[in-house]
Amino acid sequence: MPLSYKDARIHVRVKKSEKEFLNYAAEQRKVDLSVFVRDSALKEAEEVMAEKVHFSLPDKQWKAFCVALDRPAREIPKLKKLFAKPSIFDEQKTAS
Repeated sequence: MPLSYKDARIHVRVKKSEKEFLNYAAEQRKVDLSVFVRDSALKEAEEVMAEKVHFSLPDKQWKAFCVALDRPAREIPKLKKLFAKPSIFDEQKTAS
């Protein structure tokens, strides 16, 4: 796999005991501290973002939600008019 250039740094201040603990955990994974901290932080970030995508509802509310999703879409004349026009992004594609 080709090496990728990393062009940004993150500086973190920790207690000596926390650094020792992180180093020990990194050694257990057989990776250096930077890789361990980066991978752990990215995993946590993915979990945080997943909470914004996945949700649960009580059974009654879930059924009402599904009914709303299954309903035919309302026609909104102003939106229909808006989407009938060419997009500014379409205009940019033809200009380049």
